[in-house]
Amino acid sequence: MWAKSGTGTGVGPAGLVGREGELAELAAFLDVAGTDGAVLLLTGDPGVGKTALLDATAELAVAKGARVVRGSGVEYETDISFAGLHQLVGSLPDELGRLPRSLREALEVALGLGAGPAPSRIAVLNAALALFDEAAKERPLLLVVDDLHVVDQASRAAVGFVARRLGGRRIGLLGAQRAESGGFFRSTGLPELEVAPLDDADALRLLTRRFAHLPRRVLSTVAHEAQGNPLALLEFAGSTGVSGDRHGQGAGWASGPGRDVRALYGARVGRLPRGTREVLLLAALEGSGDIGVLEAAGGPGSLEELAPAERDHLVMVTENGRVVRFRHPLVRSAVVDGSTGEQRRGAHRRLADALADRPELRGDHLARATTAPDEAVAAVVESAARSSLRRGDADGAIARLRRAAELSPDRADRRRRLSQAAYAAAWVAGHLEVSHEIMREVEGNPAARSLSAAATAGFLVLVTEGDADTAHALLTEAVGQAPVMPGPPREELETALFTLTLASQYSGRPEHWQPLADVLARFPEAAPAAAASLGRVHHDLGSVTDGMLRRLDEEIARLRDQSDADVVIRTALTASYLDRLPGCREAVSRVIRDGGAVGSSMPALMFVALDDLYAGRWQASAGAADELVALSEETGYHLFAQVGHYIAAMTAAQRGALDACREHCEDIWGWSGPRGLRRLENCAHQAAARAALGAADFETAFRHATAICAPGVLPPFKPRGRVVRAGPRRGRRALRAARGGATARGRAARRRCRSPLVAVRAERGHGHGDDIGRRGHGPVLRGGARAAGRRAVALRGRPCSSGVRRSASPARTQPRGPGAAGRRPRPLRGARSPFVGGPGRGGAPRHRDDADRPGQGR
Repeated sequence: MWAKSGTGTGVGPAGLVGREGELAELAAFLDVAGTDGAVLLLTGDPGVGKTALLDATAELAVAKGARVVRGSGVEYETDISFAGLHQLVGSLPDELGRLPRSLREALEVALGLGAGPAPSRIAVLNAALALFDEAAKERPLLLVVDDLHVVDQASRAAVGFVARRLGGRRIGLLGAQRAESGGFFRSTGLPELEVAPLDDADALRLLTRRFAHLPRRVLSTVAHEAQGNPLALLEFAGSTGVSGDRHGQGAGWASGPGRDVRALYGARVGRLPRGTREVLLLAALEGSGDIGVLEAAGGPGSLEELAPAERDHLVMVTENGRVVRFRHPLVRSAVVDGSTGEQRRGAHRRLADALADRPELRGDHLARATTAPDEAVAAVVESAARSSLRRGDADGAIARLRRAAELSPDRADRRRRLSQAAYAAAWVAGHLEVSHEIMREVEGNPAARSLSAAATAGFLVLVTEGDADTAHALLTEAVGQAPVMPGPPREELETALFTLTLASQYSGRPEHWQPLADVLARFPEAAPAAAASLGRVHHDLGSVTDGMLRRLDEEIARLRDQSDADVVIRTALTASYLDRLPGCREAVSRVIRDGGAVGSSMPALMFVALDDLYAGRWQASAGAADELVALSEETGYHLFAQVGHYIAAMTAAQRGALDACREHCEDIWGWSGPRGLRRLENCAHQAAARAALGAADFETAFRHATAICAPGVLPPFKPRGRVVRAGPRRGRRALRAARGGATARGRAARRRCRSPLVAVRAERGHGHGDDIGRRGHGPVLRGGARAAGRRAVALRGRPCSSGVRRSASPARTQPRGPGAAGRRPRPLRGARSPFVGGPGRGGAPRHRDDADRPGQGR
């Protein structure tokens, strides 16, 4: 913190009474900000003098040679993303034009100033920081943001992002917020300066300087009633006569200072000409104070009507003549409070007409201007919601979809829009409570009447309760009743198909996959990230054509410009089955970093963890898996937590941490078994088999492998863990031969080889990775394991020449060193697998029938 002087009792350099200490600290703040960057938040009650201190500091900064850019929160714009940031960026048009194209376009698209691919949230924040850097090149820059407590959430995130990165920059950030607001910035740990009310002596000194004509008796009464609030002191005294009456209404002060000041401002606004009040109302509802928008909405000559308000010190026009600002936030509130509902709706209609080229703002103003259901307006608001979603503003999209539902005359349209809002809340934003709340608003039976409602209801029961049966039943009925139109499925049907695919995927049971396969047969070949393509890839990898692989590669290449988290996740999901996950890594990592799409962050964490797992980065994979489990449990997405346990179990098996692997497998079997989620159970068997191989317990490994599918059988919808060759170690070469024949018959040649190392290790009895040898789990065959690992890395990503997985040559897999020739691998003393018995006891069922019966062998 900066050096503070003691509280003075005189008049500060800016003419503020009783603020010498605050002004001294603000001056020191400017000195630091001008050389090394600094941030400071002023907190205090309404009217206590925060805005006056911001004004004084801005004047001092200009005197010191700094450039000042100002913005303010507007309580009527809290649901408009980046409305606050728009004010700051709009003051720097020249600097915006000098930014590199990618940064400039990120800001322009996010703020609705241009068209193009939706930028990621992190790209917008980095672009804002780069813009402020550009503005501070020639001289220090001071960013001043008033009323942070009513700044929209996206802009608060941008301000917080910039504030934490000012070190070493010639940029200062000075903000103000109400003390009782708490909220976002209170939890960030940024430096704060509390602005307290004036003491009695300073209050009287202020009144005496400004109202010397009033008797001391009256001034003392005013000081007592204003409770040290400077704004209340000035406004109360200004409305009081020498007799102590408030304009002849008596001297009683019936409520707190803030409320009384607001009433006084309301009286002053009420005395203005009608034309002035109309333009002030436009400015209050528009929010940014953009002169161009106000003139377009008010008509020719409307700006001249502002003169009476300027003379009464209620508003001011900035030096560049582009922006109108209210002298105090309470003035804005008084303007709105003094208008009628019809006047506000008329102002919103005029603003909507003036903002025809900005669909989201136009939709917001049209929504506020409309009281009765109106499908035309509802369609505009819904379109604005989709625009919000494309540029990564999930919260804005949810709010707009809900408003569009309210304006829908048709009950079916209302249910559809509400359901879409609920789905976005659950899948993209990660707001389960909001999603459940919205679904309670959906009337009637959602599954029978709306595809969107069925998709949302099915998704909620799947991810929160793991109820694939209910989800599948809801969606199968809804999708089956939907008409199939030429071309790709419309958005509503696409969402339902995707959710049905998820339910079938996690279930992994034929009675769920076969109906999905029948449904998919009704649709033509689609884009790689489409639900139909995902279902086909998962059900039958052999059906993937070379053309689809090329299209998938093209889609992956375009992810760098894609900020729609839904598109990123769906593309990565398809890519994960076709050995193309590394190409999606940057995009899914961006979804995690942005933090604005919590729901999508969990699948994104899955893909990061899986990519690390496939690449042999065990520690990184385990860390991402642990983060996935913690986030999923914290937010209520319990299904996703099981995927985290699977990845953690695999990394533990690879590193030889057998007890940890068993614990994760037990968690999966205990949660997924009673729910019939066979896919997750099989994932646990895969991890258990791999751990057993590392401990040279081939009998247990074989039992886990055959729990996934029987020898000689290669059923569809089991894309993982298909080939684990523990059989030869136990004399089961016939079974291995049958397995190879089944693989060839399954046309798996189109797959990329994901696990050649599994086959090598299982056949030769090797442990998994160098760290297993170091920990004493599995045979001491480090040289052979390294050789097999090098071969596996060389093979990874190459197309298989046949349907059977490659095996390493004997020369590359035999132990090295003296006496190695002819020596058979053997486990270390005491290296015993903990996976003995059935699920619930750390092992696999003895018979295939047990594995297929829900609740058996647990």
